Amino acid sequence: MPSLRMLALLLALLVMGSAWGQDLPCPDDLEAVSVLARLNALREQPRSCGAVPMQAAPALRWQAPLATSADEHARELARRDTLSHQGLKTRSLRERLHLAGYRMRMSGENLAAGPASLEETLALWLASPGHCENLMLAEFRDAGLACAAAPGRHERFWVLHLGRGAAD
Repeated sequence: MPSLRMLALLLALLVMGSAWGQDLPCPDDLEAVSVLARLNALREQPRSCGAVPMQAAPALRWQAPLATSADEHARELARRDTLSHQGLKTRSLRERLHLAGYRMRMSGENLAAGPASLEETLALWLASPGHCENLMLAEFRDAGLACAAAPGRHERFWVLHLGRGAAD
């Protein structure tokens, strides 16, 4: 007859096991308005990105083609369970933006794997000098962000596409 201790252990494993292998979804509050509000609040304040002092930057505009390209890349990263600026179908950010219909003068891409929330993702990017500079670069005028989730090592993949259109 199993001991009480053994039954407790089996019960704990059953409860824990039911959560294993379930992908955790991306947050529900990734509406363009709320994402832009958070990005623009960061850009309003001067900050240091590593050793580089950055001035406050103008507000970003949401651009659907940037959000589309970010979403497609985030989904690919989630399917592959890997973090890479190179895609399988599109090898570069320039290609991804072109296919999404965004005509750019300049562009930037921030990636993150794992964070559960936009706040956690932004904190990671602000702690990384290169990602922080992308967030604060005054020349960027447009943005699109996406998160995709899938079972795997990282579970969530975040992609931020920043740009300045050819007409700006």
